[in-house]
Amino acid sequence: MTVFTAALTAVAGLTLAGAPGAAADDRASFNLTVGATYFKGTIEFYNRSVTVNGVLRGLSTGCRRGAAWAFDSSGSTLDNRSTTAVCNGAVSKTIPLTADVPGGAAEVEVDLLEGNGYRIASCHVQRGFEYCE
Repeated sequence: MTVFTAALTAVAGLTLAGAPGAAADDRASFNLTVGATYFKGTIEFYNRSVTVNGVLRGLSTGCRRGAAWAFDSSGSTLDNRSTTAVCNGAVSKTIPLTADVPGGAAEVEVDLLEGNGYRIASCHVQRGFEYCE
């Protein structure tokens, strides 16, 4: 290997290692608990999307759903989605949200819902904060 080839390989390695990955720009946690049921996890802000990852616990006496909303800096809704109902135990759930505006979502709301969609707990977090309150 010539000195030039070694230098080129080293630079290529640095370039690849320094390339932007799929890491979240900001991350916040949430914990919505009502009785023995809950929806808790993390909210990951990306450039043009948000991912809500959590564990949703429902009971046979009270099914639960999770929901999430993404808002722009003026408070307009960018996207909202909900999970299917969980009626027996704790299940991992992911809610992907589109935030197709420059810089992505400015704020996210996460909800714990009854099986019929009635909101029983919620929290809001702005990008850059660590906990959804």
